[in-house]
Amino acid sequence: MNQTISPHFSHKNDYTMISLNVPNYLKTNFDNLLKFKKVSRTSMLVNLMETYLRNELVQIKKDNELTKSFKEIKHKYDNPQKVTKEKPMIPYSNDEEMDEQFWNERLG
Repeated sequence: MNQTISPHFSHKNDYTMISLNVPNYLKTNFDNLLKFKKVSRTSMLVNLMETYLRNELVQIKKDNELTKSFKEIKHKYDNPQKVTKEKPMIPYSNDEEMDEQFWNERLG
């Protein structure tokens, strides 16, 4: 099993005692597995806590990236670039109605 190497603590105050209420079946199964693996309960619980913290940190970073992406999308949606609409083509009955002004407006 891969165990995280904890930093060496030089003072007794670097530790805190934690008490837990755990269902008996869970404690028994946990202890039996730890005996089989030859690992202490304390080291495993510390390892599980560290693993949880690391996983949560990764998840928080992913959530922040996701939130940032959605904010960018929302900003683009709320502030779209101004789109200029082209004047509709109006059919003319003959070429005489399509004078120079018409073409200047169309070609811009």
